[in-house]
Amino acid sequence: MDFISYNMLKLSAAGLVLVLVTSDSSTRFNGYYSYAAGASNRVGAAGYAGSQGAARPAPGYRSTLSPTYTPSQINWAGRAWRVNAGATWAPNMVRSLQISPSGRKVRFEIRNTNQDNSKNDGEWVRRSELSGSIYGDPTRLPNGVALWGAFSTKHHSWADPAGMAKRMGGVYGQIHFGAGGSPAMAFRRTRSGELRITTRGDNDRSGTVRYQAPLSFDRVHDIVYRIVLDPDAGQLTVWIDGARVVNVSRVSIGNYRARSYWNEGLYFAGGVSAPVVAEYANTIYPSRVSLAGRVARRPAWPTD
Repeated sequence: MDFISYNMLKLSAAGLVLVLVTSDSSTRFNGYYSYAAGASNRVGAAGYAGSQGAARPAPGYRSTLSPTYTPSQINWAGRAWRVNAGATWAPNMVRSLQISPSGRKVRFEIRNTNQDNSKNDGEWVRRSELSGSIYGDPTRLPNGVALWGAFSTKHHSWADPAGMAKRMGGVYGQIHFGAGGSPAMAFRRTRSGELRITTRGDNDRSGTVRYQAPLSFDRVHDIVYRIVLDPDAGQLTVWIDGARVVNVSRVSIGNYRARSYWNEGLYFAGGVSAPVVAEYANTIYPSRVSLAGRVARRPAWPTD
């Protein structure tokens, strides 16, 4: 059996403690199996013996648990968001969603466990994200008008590139289609780690890759986009660190029902082989306010 990247309870002198399995092995004798697992605690100390401390937020961040679960709705970046993450239903999932003390940065993390997703997600989905779709609020992004959005982000490098190459890659931000299926516009990492920008519309149901190229991990990048959601005459322009990488018009983006909304964070439909982490700041939810000035004057990454 493969227990790597799963959380397990271990009995130690300190009692039951939670560990992340980093290696495993099995032996068979007279029809019985025995298993050995190497594990690491939440602060990175690895080994087969010793006690595990309580889960802690990453340096520079605080937990969103209150006290055991993250609320299903939080406020960040000047608006309310619905939380799609394991921390809303599985207890003590500190890693799922963390926020800096100043409230200017958020940190998402997913691992290969069946708790790293929304409660209604499929077996292989790994998800931790903030959604612009709020319970009880029917407001959605309008069709046919120019909308500007932006965010700064740091994607942490994958600890297991070979294992991730066997998966499907994942989404780091998306304008959700609203009617199900792939998003109207998405910022993705391919299984090889390249950045891929895609669009999809009612008249382009399979979707189209608009841009694909390497983008460095572990560095802050600022992304600005201007989009017109229109299944007949959509438009999309994207700038990364001030350079324009996408500029298309009269293409199908979005659906006729105009039910789209922005989601920020991690969504890996085919799972992950190792922890995936991303940080975000300077987020501006899509609106009609022009962000042309931000293309040339990128905001600083917050220090707290």
